[in-house]
Amino acid sequence: RLPPSLKEWRKMVDEKKLKVAFKEGGKRGIELEGSSDLSGIQFFNVSVESGEGDVELMEEIIRGMNQEVDEAAEDRKGGAGKIGKMIYSATDSKLMVMCHIPDSKKDELAPADWVEAVLKPYDGKVIKTGEGTAIGEVAADPDGGKFPLKMRDEAIAGSIKFLQDKKLFPILADNDDDDEFVYGDDDFDV
Repeated sequence: RLPPSLKEWRKMVDEKKLKVAFKEGGKRGIELEGSSDLSGIQFFNVSVESGEGDVELMEEIIRGMNQEVDEAAEDRKGGAGKIGKMIYSATDSKLMVMCHIPDSKKDELAPADWVEAVLKPYDGKVIKTGEGTAIGEVAADPDGGKFPLKMRDEAIAGSIKFLQDKKLFPILADNDDDDEFVYGDDDFDV
């Protein structure tokens, strides 16, 4: 067999990346479903590895997160279709975010509004919208102090604040009564 042409090789690489993105989405989706069921939280922020700042890969991650759970499968995946979520992909050249808002929550929050609020401090922009989704990005600018990893961490904190202001994310009480540190089992009387 002859080696694949450059076009065929690129297609194989792209298909492999899409599978990896879908798989990551499935794993993250089941985690979100469990966290949501336990905590009641309905909106999440998730950093992803396989997004590579690529629209198609980000969409595939969301698709994996939202897939129906196959209860008969040995390895459960997906299940986060009913949860609002923002995923973050930081590369050397940019920060890309994508959110998904399920139909049941569309009256509470518009996808483009969430993306705009998260990227506004960095002059980022929405580049694509879809049914319940929005994607935005901001380019790296080391001279201007815009580093994708730093922006990602700050954007997640800003997103939580945005959701809290809209009463869509809990505000944790700051309990200063318990300032004693617990370092391990030795600190307990057992």
